[in-house]
Amino acid sequence: MTFIMISPLADTLHMALMTGATAAATGRPVTYFFAKGAIKFLTEGGWGSLKTSAGVSGPDMDLALESKGVADSELLLDGLNALDVRFVACETALREHDIDVATLVKRPAVEVSGLADILEKGEGGDWLTF
Repeated sequence: MTFIMISPLADTLHMALMTGATAAATGRPVTYFFAKGAIKFLTEGGWGSLKTSAGVSGPDMDLALESKGVADSELLLDGLNALDVRFVACETALREHDIDVATLVKRPAVEVSGLADILEKGEGGDWLTF
C-alpha cells in the first residue's frame, strides 16, 4: 500500500497510521509519502504543532485516545517502525515549507525522495490519499 499524505490534520494522520499499521501487520508492504502540509508530521516536535479537524492538538488527541484504549500516534509509530514500513519525505515539500532535513525525526527512519520514486516503486498496490 502506498499512502500519499497531504493533510496536516492530526486526526487524518492518525487514521492513516492506523490503516498502514493494520496493513503492515497482515504482511502487506507499506510506504508513506509525506507531502504538502503533512510533511510537518515528520519534523522533530511537528506532532505537537498539528491539530485535529476539531482544533485539538495532536498530543491532546493522543491522551484522549490512550485513555480509551486506542493506539496513540507514538504506539502506532513504534509498530510501523518494527514492521519496516517505509517513510518518505517529499523533497519538494521540504523546500515548500522551508524544512531542513536535519530536523526530520530519526525514528522511524525517513528517506528524502520525490514523487517519481514513489510512483515507480508503488506499482501493483493500493494507493490511498490522506
